[in-house]
Amino acid sequence: MQPHVQSAAKNNKLDPRLINAVIWVESKFNARARGPGGTQGLMQLMPSTARELASSLGERSRPLDPGFNVRAGSLYLARMIRKFDGNTDLGLAAYHGGPGHVLKWRKAGKRGVPEGSKKYVEKINAAKKMF
Repeated sequence: MQPHVQSAAKNNKLDPRLINAVIWVESKFNARARGPGGTQGLMQLMPSTARELASSLGERSRPLDPGFNVRAGSLYLARMIRKFDGNTDLGLAAYHGGPGHVLKWRKAGKRGVPEGSKKYVEKINAAKKMF
């Protein structure tokens, strides 16, 4: 798995420990993991998100393929972090609950990580220390 993580980290300017932490929290490194809401693979991508990311990558969507899932999930994570001015915690909240979730929170004048994503962000940051 680590060659995929290292490559995706380099291509998306992400810390490989962050990618590993997301994979650990999302799927415990089970490439065939499926979530109750329809998410799939190591980084638990929604099928529609995986298709959009595949198009950006010039590939076909294969969310259960470890290499594709790490490339696509890391691209999405990097986009979310950039969308929130490099703030990793807000990027993680957007990865978890969608960017609209974070935008609505900020528009309401609230600061920090939205309530619905605080535990998720805490889990990622704790897992990152394992790597």
